[in-house]
Amino acid sequence: MIGGLPVGEGSPLRIQGMLKSPLDEPEKILEEGRRLVEAGAEIIRAAVPGEDSAAVYGALSELGVPLVADCHFSPGIAASALKAGFDKVRVNPGNTPEKGVLETAEAAARRSAALRLGFNSGSCGAHGSEELASLALEWDDKLRKRGFENFLVSMKSPSVTATVDANRFFSMRSDTPLHIGVTATGPPREGIIKTSAALGALLVDGVGDTIRVSLTDESVEEVRTAVILRNAVFGYGDALEVISCPGCSRSRIDVSSWLDTLISELAPEDREKPLSIAVMGCEVNGPGEASHCDIGICGTRNGALIIRKGKALKTAESGEKEMIRMLIREFRKL
Repeated sequence: MIGGLPVGEGSPLRIQGMLKSPLDEPEKILEEGRRLVEAGAEIIRAAVPGEDSAAVYGALSELGVPLVADCHFSPGIAASALKAGFDKVRVNPGNTPEKGVLETAEAAARRSAALRLGFNSGSCGAHGSEELASLALEWDDKLRKRGFENFLVSMKSPSVTATVDANRFFSMRSDTPLHIGVTATGPPREGIIKTSAALGALLVDGVGDTIRVSLTDESVEEVRTAVILRNAVFGYGDALEVISCPGCSRSRIDVSSWLDTLISELAPEDREKPLSIAVMGCEVNGPGEASHCDIGICGTRNGALIIRKGKALKTAESGEKEMIRMLIREFRKL
């Protein structure tokens, strides 16, 4: 449990966002937090580099979601964060003395706050995924033997395979909830691919209770990527799913252009419908794959064909915008 948010034990996967604005600009960091929550973050984490930095909780408390303080080196920093009101603290046993980690666990328990033991390959001294996981398991055992229950563990590495192997190794030996992510992922495009490869593999295996996507990009892009990843693995739930073919030399329509037009014409309320919509390029797979969606459009030799609930609705040779608007009108009847 993080604040009032259930985590683990059958709860949905939770998305965490990490703030990047300067702590000495409370209005800016609060606005960033609002953007992250709007984008889908259910938990917000802030770096708290010093005891005085915990005061940022005052501004962030307006967000209405659980708040996490990221604390390193000194147990005094974590104690200040807990005193300020943070719902969870993340500590790093790789750079915090053992006594300090245990003191933080005790302080968190007294305040009914959660704790995360965050093991990073760059700071915990572990070499290889099994050593990383074994170190995490040692600490997992230490806390459990002392009666602590409300904590999570994370094991992160810049390596996709090391991240996957460490988390799989741990999850086979402990039922402690896991926060998963890949760290230091590089440029945004590479970061998205690395993250999707590692976290996708873990989530399909049922490993992971909270996630944070780490990108060298704006924090809101991290959250948006996490939402897309979660939806891709577990389904879109109450959100609209849009599918499209990659296009090829057979395409009867410019799939990329038609897709852009569709996205631009959809209203915010359209995106909140638990439906699926397709844009397909030709008659080879287009009709069949569009039929798997609630509604779709595909290019054919006779023009663009709209298919709704598996049935051909109409074919027309009208222009791109007119056909997309026709598609949306039919979509809104669903």
